[in-house]
Amino acid sequence: MNEVILLLLGMVGIFAIACSVALIALGRMIDRYPQGEETEREKSIASPEETTKISVIFFWALFGIGAWAVLQDSKISIVAGVTTLFAIYMFMLTALLFSFAVLSTMKRQSKASDAHLTQAGITLKNPNFTKPLPVDKSVTTSHRYKRPVTHFLINGLLKKN
Repeated sequence: MNEVILLLLGMVGIFAIACSVALIALGRMIDRYPQGEETEREKSIASPEETTKISVIFFWALFGIGAWAVLQDSKISIVAGVTTLFAIYMFMLTALLFSFAVLSTMKRQSKASDAHLTQAGITLKNPNFTKPLPVDKSVTTSHRYKRPVTHFLINGLLKKN
């Protein structure tokens, strides 16, 4: 039984090393990503790079505790160790997914601010949207839906009481 547990701990450890390296790299990429007009960022414990380093240290501390508990002979400690290892595994996956989401959102926002906004083939002259642009009636068209149920539902939602 201990051999199987040691094999599983080794596999989880290899996965954890890869995830830790990826998480630190993502934190570094998020921290160095240019933010608008900022020339220099203030480095603190709340910066993404430092926070990911702290979370990886926290992960490895709990991994050590969970691995120690799994290797004990008591059933309660084995269950507590497996639960701890599963919980920190889910923590690592959540942190990776969150980091990917933050980085992709930052990239999408920078692309949206750089790109020229267009509407019906006309480049808008007001990308900041500080005041509304005049609406050209020749560009707008009424759209008929092919499905009568959809047409009925849309008209029901748009109807003013």
